[in-house]
Amino acid sequence: MRLSKKRVQHTKGMDITPMIDIVFLLLIFFITVSQVSETNREKLELPELKGAEDQKKTSLVVNVRQDGQIVVAGNEIEVADVAFLVGEELESNGGDPGLVTVVVRIDQRATCEVPNALVKQLASQGISKVRLAVQVPK
Repeated sequence: MRLSKKRVQHTKGMDITPMIDIVFLLLIFFITVSQVSETNREKLELPELKGAEDQKKTSLVVNVRQDGQIVVAGNEIEVADVAFLVGEELESNGGDPGLVTVVVRIDQRATCEVPNALVKQLASQGISKVRLAVQVPK
């Protein structure tokens, strides 16, 4: 007596493993990018003023604390170091100062000595696109 074996037909399905890998890579990328953008922003009490337009892409974000300390990307630096960072941005943009945009975030309790020196330094390097950050009143 012969017993017949049922043959199971395997259908070829789509392997979604590469798609899952890509989704996880994108997730990690966006989490990393959002954390980097947060390090550029110090916790400052900005002056309140109704802004005319949203912040656009910037080359450099400079924070000035209440005590006059300059912070860029979480590092405390001096005005001369800002000139060095702007020089690097100029070099990466082909030396065209029109392509470099600097956002200066100043604590509203800070004196104007450091921001004035900072803007003079930027102007001496030919940077004309300097934006001052404000907080929109609630």
